[in-house]
Formats: sequence, C-alpha cells, structure tokens
Amino acid sequence: MSEQSNKSSPTLVEVFTNFFRAATRPAVTIIFAAVIAQVVIDGIDAPQWFLGLSTACILWWFGDRTVQHIKEKKK
Repeated sequence: MSEQSNKSSPTLVEVFTNFFRAATRPAVTIIFAAVIAQVVIDGIDAPQWFLGLSTACILWWFGDRTVQHIKEKKK
C-alpha cells in the first residue's frame, strides 16, 4: 500500500529533479542565443569552439522539438 501512495505523490527531490531536467536545455539554449546575439551586435571575435558548441545546442533544441512534433502528428 505504501508503494502506491509513494508513486502517486512525488517527493520534493523528484519534483526538483524533474523541474531541473525540464528547464536545463531551454535555459542553456537561451543563454547561448543571447551570447551569440551579443557577439554579433558588438562585433566580438568569438572562439570557434564556442560558435560550434552554441550552434549545435540551438540546432539540437529546435531539431529535437520538430522531430517530436512530427512523431506526435503521425500517431
């Protein structure tokens, strides 16, 4: 009986973990996009590794979301 009640009401740690997992990728993507915008506006010469990493992050975020939407429409 205690196992069922445990599954129905998540603990504080589980709630925090789920929130952190859900917020990490969008937060990182927004940070990279803001930094890229600042680099472009100010004409800063950003390192090549940073541009590659931020491009991959942004493409992953939007590409993964697009694939999820396509899969949902097929169902």
